[in-house]
Amino acid sequence: MTFHKLRITLSYFFLVFFILFPSCKKMEEDPKTKEIYFETLNYAREKNLKLILVFGADWCKDCRSLKDRFVNHPNINSLINSNFVVLNIDVGQFDKNLEFAQNFGSPQEKGIPSLVIIDPSQNDKILASTNAGEFSNASNMNDESIENYLKKFIE
Repeated sequence: MTFHKLRITLSYFFLVFFILFPSCKKMEEDPKTKEIYFETLNYAREKNLKLILVFGADWCKDCRSLKDRFVNHPNINSLINSNFVVLNIDVGQFDKNLEFAQNFGSPQEKGIPSLVIIDPSQNDKILASTNAGEFSNASNMNDESIENYLKKFIE
């Protein structure tokens, strides 16, 4: 087999391999994610607040909708500011921070945004994890349902 034919054959092999096995693409871990997580967790502990991890991405309309309501909806914003600290974790195209997400049961697997609520006052106990994609349609959820979900974790 000539070098040219070998090169073409190998090129086709790699093309087919990466199309058939997209999970083999390089996964990225932000080295700062764990550091920021522990800093935020300590801050929540000091302020006696619960921590909400939001696994999402900028390209996701449901993630943007939930983030917007956390900031701009008066009742939701007030509820969050009084009781929670929010840390957004970027999952990219489901290729970022997945190793970090495994620490919380990989909640993003059924859709994003996905939330993990942690109580630092109870030895960092996970109070909830939306592992079934409960917020993956956040742009269609009404504000009251988001507010009621968060209220379940207020003492």
